[in-house]
Amino acid sequence: MKKGYVLLLLLLAACTPMPEQLPPAPPVVHVPVIEMPVPVQRDLTPYIDEYLITKAITPFSFVSTDAIHDNFAIIPVERYDARYQSEYVTVLVHVFNFPSRAALEVVLNSEFYHIINLGTAYYHGNHVALFLTQEDHRVALWPNGNQLIYVETFIPDFVEREIVDAYLEEYPSDLETNKCSDSDGDNRFMRGNTTQVKIDSTIMKWTDVCLRDFAPYRNKQYVPLKGLNEEDGLLEGRCEQDLLRPGFIHEYPCPRGCMNGACKRA
Repeated sequence: MKKGYVLLLLLLAACTPMPEQLPPAPPVVHVPVIEMPVPVQRDLTPYIDEYLITKAITPFSFVSTDAIHDNFAIIPVERYDARYQSEYVTVLVHVFNFPSRAALEVVLNSEFYHIINLGTAYYHGNHVALFLTQEDHRVALWPNGNQLIYVETFIPDFVEREIVDAYLEEYPSDLETNKCSDSDGDNRFMRGNTTQVKIDSTIMKWTDVCLRDFAPYRNKQYVPLKGLNEEDGLLEGRCEQDLLRPGFIHEYPCPRGCMNGACKRA
């Protein structure tokens, strides 16, 4: 029995398949992990005085400033904030510093497209976009180079001119729009500016002028309508009802005479 058992084991061993010989595993190569550098965001605090007016703007007192890194969608910006306070009104100013003008234009043509094309006014020689926020705050905004200036007055009635004037002096608007805007409307007692006026075949910016001070009239290149004379004649820039069309010059006789591009009040 013992001999037969040994033979059986040998037979089984002969019938058992040999394990497949695998090729040796390749040596383990340790690849160093390369970490991409994260852009370093500069400390904004030293630049606050460069971007903001950090003093009182009469009748507003200067309250506080702040500076943070922010973004419009995927576009990063530096945001500088200043708060001003009068007896009844709070005004918050944001100056957004964009990495490039191209990046700013993307935001103007997306975030603020309808506001610019429907709500732009011509103010003191500057295009300024105006709108009302969901919080009933009146906002004026405009670009200058790589900066976007955003003046928010915490009331619905108007935007504070003193704050807007101060920041327009620091950041004159370079906003472009095809919309005609007239700074004084039909107020003939105020000298105004009109952005898109068609004279003959030329579209130009126009400043209201008395007829006697209009160079083409003095050079006999312009003939006024019947009844308009040097003493009372006013050439007033006006917009069409469709603001996307060029405006026109309205010849207006001032009852008490014309002076400095406006009718005399008395």
